[in-house]
Amino acid sequence: MNGLKKTALYGIVLGMLAIGLVGLHRYTPIFLFTPKAKHIRLENRMDAAIERNDWNKALVLCNKILDVVSADLIAGRIEEDSIWRLWEKTVIQTKYALIMTGEILENYFSYSGYHGFNELIPEQKFHVFLLPSAHRFFSGVELQALALASSFNRFEVWENPSALNDFIQSSLIAGDYRTPKTFINRLEKDGNRKLRRQARKYRELLADTNQINNDPYYIARRALGATHDFDVSWNFDHAIANLHFSNPKNQKAFEYTMMFALLHNLDSYFAEILTLLETFNYNHIPRHLEETILMFSGYGWNPEISRNLVSTQTFGGLTIRPQTIARHEDMINHFAMLQQGQITFDWFADTYRDTYQFYYLNMTLSQNPSKP
Repeated sequence: MNGLKKTALYGIVLGMLAIGLVGLHRYTPIFLFTPKAKHIRLENRMDAAIERNDWNKALVLCNKILDVVSADLIAGRIEEDSIWRLWEKTVIQTKYALIMTGEILENYFSYSGYHGFNELIPEQKFHVFLLPSAHRFFSGVELQALALASSFNRFEVWENPSALNDFIQSSLIAGDYRTPKTFINRLEKDGNRKLRRQARKYRELLADTNQINNDPYYIARRALGATHDFDVSWNFDHAIANLHFSNPKNQKAFEYTMMFALLHNLDSYFAEILTLLETFNYNHIPRHLEETILMFSGYGWNPEISRNLVSTQTFGGLTIRPQTIARHEDMINHFAMLQQGQITFDWFADTYRDTYQFYYLNMTLSQNPSKP
């Protein structure tokens, strides 16, 4: 009899464990080694990096997520419908990270093979699930009007103390000392220990606003903001371009505007390349600008333009790197082979997809298929 009781007890325990495992599989996929669990873990790590404003780490994780999701899709381990939100989110975060890390003019086209890179910043509707990182991005490029809008919308929707803290920070940077006073009590009441301490610091700052006006941190942030009023809307491309023209000292806005010009073939902007290089302390010309200069100089296409000419000409005191010139020459030779049918387009694309020259040639050929 005791044996039967023990057997029944073991059966009950095993049954409960089985039910628990089924529940974990269904409701907590992060616990198991499934593709979905892997995606969730990577997404959480990406979100945590952005929360810390560690955009370099975020960029690495974004790239890893897109690679992993692509591999799982190709292998048939997941359905496209199941990952569209993560995919779109990661594409947008990648764009943010490229701008925030200063990589946008150096490595943008290394990431452009992923679906969704036809525009730099997406439409407003995609920011429904990106409001926290949207605030950090807009605040980081010193577009505080949009930073305030994104953080306030997030606060209104989710009653989120972290969003409230973001709103107060951007208000102080923007020079608005009245509005934050309304929210400090709420931050002290609803925030965690760290946010409550931050609320007390805000209260001390606002007790004497001269502290803020003379604080090197706020002085430096405001020096990169708009120097005069301009219309700010949810058209992010135009808003950041307007910020650049309002304050050409803002390097992130300047680089963003140059990348936007490259993507849309706005050759009237290309004259600003020299201004960009002379204004900021680059140790080399960003790669995509080198490629643009080579492409539009006619080198390799016009026999009158020699390698010596393009290799010695200086731009902002800098010359085009030899490796960029050599790869440009290889690309021209392979493009001729492509036209003669000696290599496939897929091989050419795989080899040069990360360059501005490929983007420009592909765009030109798609618009004018009769051109060589």
